[in-house]
Amino acid sequence: MIRAIKSQLNLQPQFYAESARVGGFGCILGGVLAFYLFQYISSFFGIATDVPIRQYDQTIVVFMFASCLLTLILCLYIFCVLSAFIYYGIKYQNGLISKDEFINISFKGVYPKRWQKGY
Repeated sequence: MIRAIKSQLNLQPQFYAESARVGGFGCILGGVLAFYLFQYISSFFGIATDVPIRQYDQTIVVFMFASCLLTLILCLYIFCVLSAFIYYGIKYQNGLISKDEFINISFKGVYPKRWQKGY
């Protein structure tokens, strides 16, 4: 994950803007899905929205919070990967990037060296 962050932060401006748009789109979609899943998670734990959270057992609240956090992380990752897979898949189909670069960008977040600053 640290390698992916360094790879993105070291991108040339045009590639950084492109990756930020693709990742931002994936995060928005993942966040929206996670928000709707939070409602199902709270109903699974029996937590109503009109009752103060302090009135529930602390272990139930902790498990619900942990479930929501895990759901958010998974939704963000899945939709960021999906949006990168679609966007950079088109670039792969057009021959602008190789198959290895496509896989590294989509699943690992590691960008080609030629896109980095100084190359």
